[in-house]
Amino acid sequence: MKNKKKAFTLAEVLVTMGIIGVVAAMTVPNLVKNYQNQALVTALHKFYTEFSQAIQLYMSDQKVETLTETDLYNNNANLQAFINNYFKIVSRCGNSYTSNGGAKCFSSDQYYSINSDNGRSLSSLTCNGLAFTLASGAAVCAETSAAVPLYFEVDVNGAQAPNTFGRDFFAIWVNNNGELYDKNFQDNNNTTNFSKDVGSQTGAFGRIMNDGWKMNY
Repeated sequence: MKNKKKAFTLAEVLVTMGIIGVVAAMTVPNLVKNYQNQALVTALHKFYTEFSQAIQLYMSDQKVETLTETDLYNNNANLQAFINNYFKIVSRCGNSYTSNGGAKCFSSDQYYSINSDNGRSLSSLTCNGLAFTLASGAAVCAETSAAVPLYFEVDVNGAQAPNTFGRDFFAIWVNNNGELYDKNFQDNNNTTNFSKDVGSQTGAFGRIMNDGWKMNY
């Protein structure tokens, strides 16, 4: 007698394909989200490194030990000179977050909080210092005041999605020693706040640093 070759029936193949489809539907969205989050954290870390090094170099060039001793302290005109001299700028938006004479910086679409569907447009808001886009693609609003030597709002991938406070949009402070930190994260007992009213000051930057440069939320 000839040996019969064993094979899967059509029903068995369809069941297997159905199981694979269910597993994929459950796991792929999380994999995509994790990949996107890691890409955003990588861009944030690049911004952190670039600005940390530039600030320390600037203080060294100025031959000072603190930011309050530098020319840029509480002087947005000199802040602009600092930005121009230490960074490669591809777009300059002046006091506008979104655009200026054709230049593009932050998104003109609405930005959203992680825990809310209510959006906020930056188009009608004013950057009190200088808004610009770096060669990396990050959009930045940089400010200086008597209270805070340097303050940044940054969208690490510019006008691209997701345009969400705490995912690609972060608030960052710089202390008198030139160190970048998150005032809201510290003031909120090292926790985040993703409510609809908190805007950019979520504490997300501090949490990401605290968690070893991971977006664990």
